Amino acid sequence: MQEGGVNVTPLIDIVMCLIIFFMLVAKIGVSRGALKAIDLPMTVLGKEMKDFANTLTLNIQPTNLDEPQITTQVDGVTKDIKIIDRNSGQVERPLLAILKKYKESHATGSIIIRADRDLAYKQLEQVLLTCADAEISNIAYETKPNEESPGEAPPVDAAAAASAQ
Repeated sequence: MQEGGVNVTPLIDIVMCLIIFFMLVAKIGVSRGALKAIDLPMTVLGKEMKDFANTLTLNIQPTNLDEPQITTQVDGVTKDIKIIDRNSGQVERPLLAILKKYKESHATGSIIIRADRDLAYKQLEQVLLTCADAEISNIAYETKPNEESPGEAPPVDAAAAASAQ
């Protein structure tokens, strides 16, 4: 003889399908390629960015050469990128190629520049000119809040967008 009751097996199946679905579409813990080792400059004014869905982060560190060290996340992998690459007599521009590819796939996207506070402007200028060559004008500079004067401004993750042209 069989006792009456509720069969919960279909309910468990549906709950498991929903859990898997939300795990696949959720953006929890998604890396945007920001290097933690970069010592960001401090700012008092700025605008906090909340949506990083349509952005490309360029990490720029100073070097002893004319060209800075640039890293970014391409296809989920963090890569070192040169502004100009001179291989066997040919001049290539890898950063420009990546920025143009990004511009094609993200027409309204923006670039976030995470530059070290000790970066010389002549090294930053090369990156800005490459962004201009790729026709990208929506650029934000990531900074950290000024700890010396708390209460003057809200916490700042990135400065307001500025034109690279």
